[in-house]
Amino acid sequence: MGLLGDNLDLFGAGLFMVLSAGPLLIASTVRQSHRATAHQLAEAENAGYVRALDHVARGLLDIPAPPPTGHRRHRAERVAGNVITLRPQHLPQLERKAQ
Repeated sequence: MGLLGDNLDLFGAGLFMVLSAGPLLIASTVRQSHRATAHQLAEAENAGYVRALDHVARGLLDIPAPPPTGHRRHRAERVAGNVITLRPQHLPQLERKAQ
């Protein structure tokens, strides 16, 4: 309403109401999410499983990643020393020859 006319007091009051309503909406949403029952949580978990199975059935999760760009040596990712890779990529080592 304050934007339609030249009433700065009405504009300030509306802006104050909008800014003060934000934290209250966030607090009420958090409170509502904490009051979820065990039945509601079980339904949400089952819906997640159904959605994941649907994605697997449609092949959405099995799409191979595009090959990385760059030199052949940069294809392997750097990982920590205690990580075991499921599909190790054995890159051929360049042979050095004496000249």
